[in-house]
Amino acid sequence: MKQSSVRARIRQLCCLGLPGELLIASLLPTLRELVPSDSAAFFWVDSRGEMKNLYAERLLPPEVMSLYFERYYDGNEGSFRKSFIARAQAPDGVVATSADGELRKSGYYHEILRRLEAHHVLYGVVREQGSALGQLSLYRPPDAPAFGPRERNDLASVIRYIAHGVAVGDAPVAGAGELAFQDSEDEAMLVTDREGRLRHGSEKGRRLLLLATTSAINRASFKAAVNDRAAQLLRSLCAKLEAVTRGEDPTPPVVTLDTGWGRHVLRAYWLDDDPGAPDALVGVRIQRQEPMILRFVQAMGRLPLSPQQRKIALMIAQGRSNQEIAEGLGVSGNTVAYHVKQLFLKLDVHDRAGAIERIASGELELRA
Repeated sequence: MKQSSVRARIRQLCCLGLPGELLIASLLPTLRELVPSDSAAFFWVDSRGEMKNLYAERLLPPEVMSLYFERYYDGNEGSFRKSFIARAQAPDGVVATSADGELRKSGYYHEILRRLEAHHVLYGVVREQGSALGQLSLYRPPDAPAFGPRERNDLASVIRYIAHGVAVGDAPVAGAGELAFQDSEDEAMLVTDREGRLRHGSEKGRRLLLLATTSAINRASFKAAVNDRAAQLLRSLCAKLEAVTRGEDPTPPVVTLDTGWGRHVLRAYWLDDDPGAPDALVGVRIQRQEPMILRFVQAMGRLPLSPQQRKIALMIAQGRSNQEIAEGLGVSGNTVAYHVKQLFLKLDVHDRAGAIERIASGELELRA
């Protein structure tokens, strides 16, 4: 896909007006299309180097995260605060590093960076009106090439869009507004005993469990024992499953949680033929849901639509009338009507609902 198309999609995502925490899960994979990398993270950090929150596609286990905050956040080795302030002083705020021989011998590398496959890192300091908002980090493993001038320039070209996107206030609890949510492909399985004690969970499953039970990931939240919230949730879900099995409650054992990261749905069911067995295991499927408008932009970005058609399609998905679209684009109502008609013809649909459905599905053959 052309870099210009990816940049356009990044710009559209960042101009949706969604809180940064809701946006980031869709934004990071798109940024990795622009700058190829294995994973990415965003840290909300102020000018003093104080980390308020973080979102990572690969999160450290809670016990390792606690170690990171205790030993390395302000420590002499691998200090996040000192490193961030130093990077923020770079002219464009974009810095590439690779682990040298000395760093690879350190505890910080072995306990933190190696777990994240973060041998090569591209950092982008995000600012608004000169004040730091945070830091974007893109990671590559040891066997990948180091980030070079081209990747630094590509990231620098979209930093202003990222700043606009993540600067949209603190994330309210998702669902408190009027956002429509859809299932995403971000899902995993956890296995517990009948009391809700976690017996098995992949890295992805534990990450989703953390995101479902906390809106802020920082030093203070980990001091507040994030594991306790997750454990309480699993106990409650297993108790619901037990009640259904005993015929005491017809309500399905499903829990829906809204946090700053979005909506997470957890469903429990027995993994054993005999749910009455003391050692019976419970499967917990956890799935993240995302705002429909994010999926719409991602799907639209992969279709051969003109820039004008993309703008109009997005405004249609946002529920704007032709008059509102005309005012937003600074064109006449007749011009908008013409473009809408051409868009419908290209999608082979007859109305707005059909256009939204066709684009969001990501499965269509456009008319020439």
